[in-house]
Amino acid sequence: MDMQLATLDDDGWELDDAEPIAAAHPDTFWMPPREERDALVPGQQVKLIFRILVADEAGREEVHVERMWVNVTGREGSLYTGELDNQPYCTDEINPGMPLCFEARHVINIFREGEDES
Repeated sequence: MDMQLATLDDDGWELDDAEPIAAAHPDTFWMPPREERDALVPGQQVKLIFRILVADEAGREEVHVERMWVNVTGREGSLYTGELDNQPYCTDEINPGMPLCFEARHVINIFREGEDES
C-alpha cells in the first residue's frame, strides 16, 4: 500500500482533521484522548470523517461528509493503515475493504465492545 493520505484532488476523498473541530466545539464534539488515538493496534475499529467529492445530477461537483468505521490493519511511523468497513451513502466508487491511511488526528471514535456504534 502506498503510505500517504488521500486528497480530494488526487483520490476524490480525504479525511477531516478532527482536532480543530473538537477544539472549536468542546461541548458538542467529543473524541478519544490523544494517548488512545496514538496507541491503536491492528484489529481495532475507529471512526473517521470522510469528505467525498461527488457529482450532482447536473454534473456539478460537491463534497459530501460521512462518518465511517475503519478496521486498523497496521502502522508505519505516524501513519496507520486500515480498511473501510462501511459503504458510503453518497457514492458506489468507494467500498468496504478499500485500503487507506490515516493519522491519530483523524480518529473521532474507537469502537469498544458493548458500546453504541453511532
